[in-house]
Amino acid sequence: MIFIHINSKSNNVSLLDKYINQGKDIFVLVYMEGCGPCNATRPEWKKIKNILDKKYKNNNNIVVADIDQEEFSKVTSISYKPVGFPSLFYMNKKNNIHENYEDCIELKEKDRTVDSFINWIETKVKKNNIRQNGGKKTLKKRRRWSLKYKRSINCKRPRGFSQKQYCKYGKK
Repeated sequence: MIFIHINSKSNNVSLLDKYINQGKDIFVLVYMEGCGPCNATRPEWKKIKNILDKKYKNNNNIVVADIDQEEFSKVTSISYKPVGFPSLFYMNKKNNIHENYEDCIELKEKDRTVDSFINWIETKVKKNNIRQNGGKKTLKKRRRWSLKYKRSINCKRPRGFSQKQYCKYGKK
């Protein structure tokens, strides 16, 4: 997991552009200095590193960034313009995905706490069906029918498409 803090003192804008063009899963907080809601959200956003760093230590496809709104305009790979602050969004250029935190339908509560942010990140990572095993990408394993279930299928009256296909091609 990669964490980036971009403000006027750091020169990480080109690094974020590089990660965007590589198609990584990027979670961004755009904040404005002196903004009350931004000042309340930023400490919770920073806690993500302490909690998820161990779990996704070897996963270099996840980028968590916080960007000062003045530096955000220098990021050339993002066409998104924040309407208000703080602005939280997820993007993946490879799959052409862009979603605001507030518009995420998988989350029940969007209270801008570290738990809510972690749930949001994990739903997006799991949605891509990619699991990290020693740095290699692997797809989720398919579950197979048990022998007991296969024996219970009545090929004279199959229920559903899968059972029809099993009776037609798979039964030996």
